This record gives sequence, structure tokens and C-alpha cells, in this order.
Amino acid sequence: MKIIFVNPPHIRTKDSKPENDFKIDKFIFAKKYSKIKVAFRVLKLLNKTIGLGKGVRYGVRAGSRWPWTMEFPHGGPPYPFMMGYSAALLKSNGFNVNILDAIAEEEYDYKKFLKEVEKEKADIVVIECSTPTIDIDLWFASKVAKFSKVALAGPHLNETTVKEIQKTNPNISFYLPVEYILSSLDMAKALEEGVYESKVVKDLDSIPFPFRDYKSGIKYYDPTMPTPRPQLQIYGSKGCPFKCIFCWWPQAMYFGNVSLRAPQKIAEEIKEAVAKFNYKSIFFDDDTFNIGTKRISELCDYLKEIGLPWTMMGRLDISPKWLFDKMVDSGCVGMRFGIETFNLNVLKIIQKGIERTDFRATLEYISKKYPKLMIHITMMKDLPGQTEEDHKRDMEIIKDMGFSERNIYRSYQLSRCAPFPGTKLYEMIRDSMGENKAKNFSLYDGGQDTIMKEFNMKVFQK
Repeated sequence: MKIIFVNPPHIRTKDSKPENDFKIDKFIFAKKYSKIKVAFRVLKLLNKTIGLGKGVRYGVRAGSRWPWTMEFPHGGPPYPFMMGYSAALLKSNGFNVNILDAIAEEEYDYKKFLKEVEKEKADIVVIECSTPTIDIDLWFASKVAKFSKVALAGPHLNETTVKEIQKTNPNISFYLPVEYILSSLDMAKALEEGVYESKVVKDLDSIPFPFRDYKSGIKYYDPTMPTPRPQLQIYGSKGCPFKCIFCWWPQAMYFGNVSLRAPQKIAEEIKEAVAKFNYKSIFFDDDTFNIGTKRISELCDYLKEIGLPWTMMGRLDISPKWLFDKMVDSGCVGMRFGIETFNLNVLKIIQKGIERTDFRATLEYISKKYPKLMIHITMMKDLPGQTEEDHKRDMEIIKDMGFSERNIYRSYQLSRCAPFPGTKLYEMIRDSMGENKAKNFSLYDGGQDTIMKEFNMKVFQK
């Protein structure tokens, strides 16, 4: 039996909809242009001066904890870990598997990608969905259902959303809510149509390393902290013990479960992947990389021996300064930290867990000691209780610290807060604004203004 996992294109304009097959009548930055060095800069200039391609939004889905779109191709898709781990587990149980990733391939033609999926002649096509792309995902599922059985999977699915989708989408055979690594195997063995309950993998080292032996396996990249390509994106852990009310996957996907991998198993996966695919750098795309001081210190010893430059996503308040020093000594060339805001009142509202810690002092310490270390901070706008003045103050603080969008050593990104289903923040939105308003998923794109702007105006800025 053949089971494939697909990550369909994510491109749209305000006029794109299922009724017109998400047709786009504007200039699209095709993959062939990305091979021309100055093409991206030329596109930006033409977009600004004559409006070439204006209104087209390019986005990500599978592998992203915060699905978003932007005005130009993003240049760095995240590795789809749920798809990768699921495919590996199925393969180890004798199933024929593959992954087709339109996002990684910069494929923006829905019809062309659909033909590629059909050519696979799969028995089951698993489509990972997300909240801001659910209209695209359901439309694409209806097309795939004409030649294969369809399984809809991923973080948008829960008891409520599945029931709603089932009412109008009889062409979908299987549902794999939230984390679907284990449930995908249950589906493949049982082949009974319906909903398969999620079983969270609590020991990530107990299952095979994620599947990477497919066309897009070496095309994943984090452009915020550029390192030599190809870049290996890997989990050192899964889940996060902190309780941020907006954070999607730890709440909705893992239900608070955290799996901390053994350093020797992480090193084993890296060595195996490098030997097979010749990766030149490593990016730890964990929910929170630096959990467990002793564990990370031991991992640093392995990473120093391996000798590849590496980057990570972590927190500023859970590690002693000497451990950050050891990370740099072991080959860490970039650190990404989720700060969101410096406003203590807002940090308390979102339950970030750092409102009593001087995390800013740690950031300043690392910044001053390592001027050539790439530090990327993630900031957020329209958090509950956050005013426009709060946001402006945040921007002033990071500017004073030398952070800008153009400084590769001190960079930042600004996302819009979105209350994804399954989070405490979504419950706040639903209780305050009503079920129908909360279900307007077109307002959940982390790259544009979201439903949070209206929520803040109603609740906090009366």
C-alpha cells in the first residue's frame, strides 16, 4: 500500500476562493526567477513602483507553528516534522511512502501540483491542514478525492472542527486530528473510514528518525539565521512546559506533553543524515531548545565533535550564561528567542512565564559578548491587552539594542497574534466575540492583521 503526505501550495489574493479554484490573475514570482541573483530585488522594486504582483500573498503551512503569508516568496520553508515522522513510522512498518511539498519546491500552481499528486498513484493521500489555509486545504482535498482516498490531518483539527468539516465534505475518508504520527499508522493498518484519535508521542527517541529521502528533503532552510546549505532541520525536543495562552502546538498538538531527546540519539540522527545527504549546517527547530541545562551541556559536547555550524530556537530565561557561552564554543552561530513584548503587564496576560525574570539583561549579555553571533528575536503585535503605544515602545527598545530587519547579526521579525483553535486565547475570543466571529479563519494569518485587533478594541481598549 502506498501512502503519501502532501503540503499543497499556499498562495492567494483577496479574490482567490474555492469557487474560482483559487485562480490568480496577477504576476507570480515563479521558481525559475529565484535562480537569478537580482530577481528578488528587482521584483520588490517593480512591486513598489508599478505594483507588479501587488496583492499576491505567499505562505507556509506544514511545519509552521504560526502559518503566515507575506508579499514575496519567503525563501525558507520549515521542515514538516509531523509529515516526516509519520512517513518514517509507516515506512518502518512496511508501507510505501513519499512526501510532496509544494511549499519547499516553490510550486505556486495548484493544478500542476495536483497532477503531481495524481501521478503518485497513492492509495491514501494525507493532507496536512492549518487554520488560515483550511479553505484551500478542503478545496484541494475535494480534488484529490477524485483519484485517491483522502486523509485530512494536522493542528487545525479537533473534535469541534472535525464535526463541522464532516458535514460538508463527505469526500474525505479519514481524519487525523492534531499530532498524527501514531494515528497515521493506526489508519494505515485499520483502513476504516472515520476519525482516528490522536496519541501524542511522549518519547521521540522511541520512533524512527524523520523521513528525508524525498525530492524536497534538502530544501528546508531558516533564512533568519542563514547558515551553509543544505541545512538539516531537526528536533532536539518536542513540546514546551510553558503555558503561553497563544502558543498553538504545545496546547493543541501535544496537550502539554514534552519529549526531551537524549543527546546521544540527537547526535546519531545528525551523523546519519549528514552521511546520507551531506548537510552543511544544523537548525534546531524546537518549541524550546534549551530545556535542561545538563542535557544541553552534554549535547554541546557532541555538537563540538560533529563540527557543523548550528542555530536554535529557545528562551532567554531558562539557561545560565555559561551555557550560552558553551553553545557558542560548540559551534552555535545563531540563536533565536521568542520575546513577543517587553511589556510586563502584557507578558502576564499571555502567561509567558518570564515577567519576573530580567531576560533583557541576558539578551544584552549575549549581544555584547558575541557581536558576530546571529541573534534573531521574534516580536508580536496585537497581543491581548497590548496597545499601539506598547508596540511602538517595543520597537524602540529593540532599535536601541541594535536590532533591525536588515542586520543579519541582530535581526527581528514581527508577527500578528492569532488565537488558533485549541488554545486558551481562542477560548477567550470565542467567549467574548461569539462562535461565528471566532470561526472567521481568514483573519488568522500571522502575516497580516488578525481577529485580535478587533478583540483588543472591544475588550481592552473600550
